[in-house]
Amino acid sequence: MTRQERFLAALRVQQPDRVPLFDFLFQQPMYEALLGRRPERYNGRDAVACASALNHDGVWLPFGGFSGYRPRFLRDNVYQDEWGTTYQKEPSSWPIDAPIDYPIKTRADLSGYRPPDPTLPGRDAEIVAARDANEERVALLGGVQGPLTTAWLLMGFENICYALHDDPSLLADVFRISNEFFKEAALRSVAAGCVGMWVSEDLGDSHRGFFKLADYRRHVLPPFVELVDFIASLGVPVLLHSCGCINAFLDDLAQTRISSIHPLQRTAKMDLRSVKEKYGRRFCLIGNIDSTRTLPFGTPAQVAAEAREAIDIAAPGGGFILASDHSLHDGIPVENVRELCRVGTEYGGSFYSR
Repeated sequence: MTRQERFLAALRVQQPDRVPLFDFLFQQPMYEALLGRRPERYNGRDAVACASALNHDGVWLPFGGFSGYRPRFLRDNVYQDEWGTTYQKEPSSWPIDAPIDYPIKTRADLSGYRPPDPTLPGRDAEIVAARDANEERVALLGGVQGPLTTAWLLMGFENICYALHDDPSLLADVFRISNEFFKEAALRSVAAGCVGMWVSEDLGDSHRGFFKLADYRRHVLPPFVELVDFIASLGVPVLLHSCGCINAFLDDLAQTRISSIHPLQRTAKMDLRSVKEKYGRRFCLIGNIDSTRTLPFGTPAQVAAEAREAIDIAAPGGGFILASDHSLHDGIPVENVRELCRVGTEYGGSFYSR
């Protein structure tokens, strides 16, 4: 199997020739160790090269405008992106910085708001660059935002909570703005060569989901389903990235057209065994290797043990992709990144032939 074939087989909850590997490549020292250079910004050519060096089978390629596109610097390390969100750049925040101010706080702000144009030339440039450099046939996976994620970046979570009860139509309007942009983004990403699309839509923290189930079903789920249905209609699988404890929402997500759930965060009560038992024939499961404890602070032997455990639990029958439970970030020693990939390649490589 090629890397792309292996990754897509797992997304179909089929059994590939070995357990596929994937991760969000959010660590500059890792690029330097593997490629001999630190990219100033996340880019398609370096992401594909890094993924290939790690023996990964898929790579994330966000559409131009996902976050921080065409920034306008206000002062050192503080900039405003084309959506109007203000960010502060820190060494540890690469490649996605933290928002510190938001353009839409009230309905009056929305009335004068103009979203960016998804059809501007060059938005798919990094996907095209990755496609042209993709000698190893890694699965190119586009990246778009879910409507809640966009609302978070435009309003801030506190304003979302107020609007949910005081002015839910304000939220609906922001969700609509998001979907209009990211439907077009998905269309253009697939046309540029993406064989799957990640939708980033965090739904919980380390303890529970962000919303009561009734509020989630009434206000948050419908625009998400609209976006997912559109992407699925393009003929590519839809991969959900949702950090936190999302157990309360899994039954509802199982009724949508998403193909996988990620990252199954260990520190957020996402138990791999129970999710595999209940949803293992419905979703491909991606992640679950602890990126807050084991990967940053554990020994290579501890990383290896956790990776083997995850494979033993979730790989039988197919439908599992080995990854961290968030990303390969700056806090993780490169030797632990290498060990995770080594175990995935060797132990995961022989798993289906035993």
